[in-house]
Amino acid sequence: MEYVWYWLDDSKQWIEYGKEHHPVIGAWGNIGTSPVILGDTVTKGWFLTLSISLFFLQHPNHATATVTSAFLEEEYQADKNGVIFFRAGSQQYKLDFAVIVFLFQGMVQTNVVFQTQRKVTRLPKQSEGGQDRSQNMTLSHPVYPPQWDQTALPEIGFKLIQLSYDSQEYRKIKTLFEKTMKNYCIDQLQRIQNPTLWDLFQCLQEELPNSAVQLRQKEKMKKIHQLNGVNERLLFHGTNPSHVSAICEQNFDWRLCGTHGTLYGKGSYFARDASYSHEYCSPRCGRYSMFVAQVLVGDFVQGSPEYCRPPARAGNSNRLYDSCVDDPTDPSIFVIFEKQQIYPAYILEYSVETSCVVL
Repeated sequence: MEYVWYWLDDSKQWIEYGKEHHPVIGAWGNIGTSPVILGDTVTKGWFLTLSISLFFLQHPNHATATVTSAFLEEEYQADKNGVIFFRAGSQQYKLDFAVIVFLFQGMVQTNVVFQTQRKVTRLPKQSEGGQDRSQNMTLSHPVYPPQWDQTALPEIGFKLIQLSYDSQEYRKIKTLFEKTMKNYCIDQLQRIQNPTLWDLFQCLQEELPNSAVQLRQKEKMKKIHQLNGVNERLLFHGTNPSHVSAICEQNFDWRLCGTHGTLYGKGSYFARDASYSHEYCSPRCGRYSMFVAQVLVGDFVQGSPEYCRPPARAGNSNRLYDSCVDDPTDPSIFVIFEKQQIYPAYILEYSVETSCVVL
């Protein structure tokens, strides 16, 4: 199967590497091309200078990259831990293949000087009747929740959107919080808008023999378990204020968050009751911070300290449960082992009721 490499421009269009412009004969100009590939142990490179006259009919604001999609795929197959350095116009960029393999937060190209980043994706080439359709292929853009601020969708990282106390979102979280936190009140509630984490929460890409199929994580779980719906819950997570920014950026990581014990497994812990999560919150200037997360708990089972992942289902050793809990008959604590099952939706700041100031 052949693959095509794309990068995401400012107008949210996926552009194939090496096809940023459509050339037509015109005035003379010089183009220098100098990619450098750094693998684990081998450094290699080449330089090519062309004299060619161009003006550009497509994407006139994009400088042509000095690498093509085919070149990237060839180098990726040769060394999946390699690093590519290339140029586009006067700017130099870096693309680290290892990001694909280990971080699972998508690929990015990084501007070497300014450290700005753009999303990169690698998809199977679409063909029909022996004809290459990659130039006409439209990549589906992710759909974000309608209540999100559509002007605050960063390519990399996150934005915090303060919610009004009279909004439906605010009232919903407030009701959940106050069920077990009678003597506390919410000072501020912010929605976390992290497009990268939302994409991972929504979509799990699977490669099939003749096509690329994107299945939403919910639909995948529904298909596996033959359910009409997926067990998704809004759950609380208490943490140290120093961890808040990292969680908003990178999602929950039990190696960072699970420092208070692993009674039901070595994963990230979430609670039905805010009062339980409050025990793991540290105040800063009289205020506490707590996450509210969207969690796909799916089918759960009794947890155990030695679990590094959920146990297999009875009668099928290849099919695991989705999460572990404290009590399968009435669970209040959930342990999640896969980041794709979690989206950190809100960060809630609260204090003792007597000192509460609502923003």
